[in-house]
Amino acid sequence: MGSIITWALEINPDDNYLECNGQVVDGNKYPKLYALMHNVPDYRGVFLRGLGGNSDALGELQGDATRNFSGTFYATNIGHSETNGVFSMASTGITHENMEYKHQIMSYYRYNLDLSKAGIPIATEIRPINKAVRYFIKAK
Repeated sequence: MGSIITWALEINPDDNYLECNGQVVDGNKYPKLYALMHNVPDYRGVFLRGLGGNSDALGELQGDATRNFSGTFYATNIGHSETNGVFSMASTGITHENMEYKHQIMSYYRYNLDLSKAGIPIATEIRPINKAVRYFIKAK
């Protein structure tokens, strides 16, 4: 009782297991599990991680994060520019400004930051390679 299993099928294992979706434990049907917890954990959409190392405290939800990425660029006022890492030159040009009848000519350099240029797979979330499973807890 209380053991967590992964399950790769749409059908449930049997009545001795409850899906870990935050549901209330029926104290009449599963008195031993109810003595430990009134709701099963909700593991939908999260990765389980062993305690220790950089993990948060036992049972705590730890937010997502990514490692740092970097690159450098420099530009001179004579039109020379170099980039590396996640930066790339986007465009250069000249602007004309009229500051109360004083004309000023300025050159500009525009740079882009693009993580895909560093070989990082891009998505709308941070995630490791994965396959979806369902988590169940043994109940009695």
